Amino acid sequence: VAASAAFGRRRTASVVAGQAMAQAQDKKVDSRGFSIAVPFAAVPEGLTNDPHDPHFPGDVGFDPFGFSSDGYADEVLQNVGAKFEARRWYREAELMHGRVAMLATFNVVIRASPLAGVMPDQFLEEQSMIQFGQIMTAIEGFRGWRLLVNKEKMAGDLGLGAGPVEGGWKMSWDMTLQELAVKQNKELQNGRLAMLAFAGITAQYVTAGRPVGMDTEEISRLEAMIGSAWLPQDDPVRSIVLTIAGAVMIGDGVRRLLNVGKDENVKTNSIADKAINPLKVQFGIQDPQVPLPPGVVSGQLGQRLDITEEQILQFEQDGVLMIKGGMKDWVEFLRGITDFQIEHPHVWSLVGRASGMYDYIQRNMWMTNNGFRDFLYYSPLGHIVAQLGRTEEVRCSTDMLLVNPNRGFGWHQDNQNGPIGHPDAIRWWCAMDRCGEDDFGAPEYLMGSHRNGSVSDEAVFVKLEDGDLSSFPDKTKFVPEPGDLIIWNSRTIHRILAPPGQLWTDGTQRRAIGGTLAKGNTIYFNKGGASGISDLAGHEQQNGQPLSSPYFPRIYPERVLEEVELREQGTLVGRSPKKILDLGVTLASNASKYISFTKVVGKKD
Repeated sequence: VAASAAFGRRRTASVVAGQAMAQAQDKKVDSRGFSIAVPFAAVPEGLTNDPHDPHFPGDVGFDPFGFSSDGYADEVLQNVGAKFEARRWYREAELMHGRVAMLATFNVVIRASPLAGVMPDQFLEEQSMIQFGQIMTAIEGFRGWRLLVNKEKMAGDLGLGAGPVEGGWKMSWDMTLQELAVKQNKELQNGRLAMLAFAGITAQYVTAGRPVGMDTEEISRLEAMIGSAWLPQDDPVRSIVLTIAGAVMIGDGVRRLLNVGKDENVKTNSIADKAINPLKVQFGIQDPQVPLPPGVVSGQLGQRLDITEEQILQFEQDGVLMIKGGMKDWVEFLRGITDFQIEHPHVWSLVGRASGMYDYIQRNMWMTNNGFRDFLYYSPLGHIVAQLGRTEEVRCSTDMLLVNPNRGFGWHQDNQNGPIGHPDAIRWWCAMDRCGEDDFGAPEYLMGSHRNGSVSDEAVFVKLEDGDLSSFPDKTKFVPEPGDLIIWNSRTIHRILAPPGQLWTDGTQRRAIGGTLAKGNTIYFNKGGASGISDLAGHEQQNGQPLSSPYFPRIYPERVLEEVELREQGTLVGRSPKKILDLGVTLASNASKYISFTKVVGKKD
């Protein structure tokens, strides 16, 4: 433990989250023969798939390297008259590694916290290394003897009276073999997570020279990159809380997906059921074959819809404007292509679905669904935004299909607008269903808040009592009808509430398409960090260049022929493997720093 602890300090989430993971496991053997750990894989030979099996606790049907069926060591020892169960030895080794990892992780995290003074002095530790080694050698010898001689004992049981004992000394709790198996399963889960945590500690120590937290230079660089004013200043406790919150949210989403039809406590509506059908997942460009609205012809210019000067001034003053019936002629078309998309989920939607935040969510629909492309090309959306933004050109930065928000988002500022700054971005949202009459499903805006002076451009979540936000008391109470269009300044503070119980019952739905459009003369700006989620396409635009690319197509005043042709040819790379890898490395190495959106998920105030 002392040697391992020298590597440094990092996360403390291991022990806390491990118990939660253990409690979430099914206590029964999966009768269908599928692994508890990997629900779509068969249980490997030699495993019971029962985490509470008294003879082999912690068995969740996961053995990718075939250790459980490897009898080579048994055969070799049997040739010399010795009986040896390799699987039991492997489990003993896993338990001991897990125990050491838990102690080591505890050691390094405590030394990085204000409680460091409670730990033994570093000098005393160094002086006692030889004695420590001698003690560990004696313990290991005793453990090996019990493993070889007491073959009927559970792996990891050192004979200290925790389990059933006939005669002799017992611990006060004197657990049955079944109870001991349950406890050991929890210990295994904590130990496994601790080993992963300590691997992260070691990796950070090797690469950054600092096992836990970040120094001030790293914070400055990160702030320059993502501009988050809410980054924890070397606060390991806050990092832990945020990391666990994000993991719980993703875990709950995965639980929803994996338990549909099996867990009576997990209920989904027909939309959610369709959106997670693995047999219907599609790749590439999809063509829903839904007829265009009456009077719209393929290849025409985008429609025009005049906005009054009064509406423009209201938008500039309030930072938000709802245009009643602005897209009423497109409602049936949008519903048709949305229903097609739900029934034929694109592979790009799976990551968003895993979060459980929406029944269906997918970014950059125009790239993969010809129907949403046609909506951008031929609807009056570009003309409307050009008038409200007083700009001669409009390009698409990003769009997103949003069906049934299962979790609310508290008061926040949009920061997933693609690679552009707030002054160049205009947000839009079109309803396909009536919503908002019960105070959920429709966005609610803090009128005039785009003119605040206290929220930084890079911030996401906000508190209305902070800064000067209290000087904007008026809130919208929109009840959008199908075809109503909401346009807002990307700096306008807003929120959305989920239905009671965070569940859209069958027969109810809230389908919407929204996104961000860019004004003319917009400059490409890769903000890096988590903002890169909205800029994963395979373009080669560089910071400082004008936003001019088939990946950000012009939709007003007219389309660019080259951009249209490249989209038709299917040559656009919607998700660049390199950008995905770079983003994954960035998010994984600073997971707790990019999890601020968890603070607004499910908020009601």
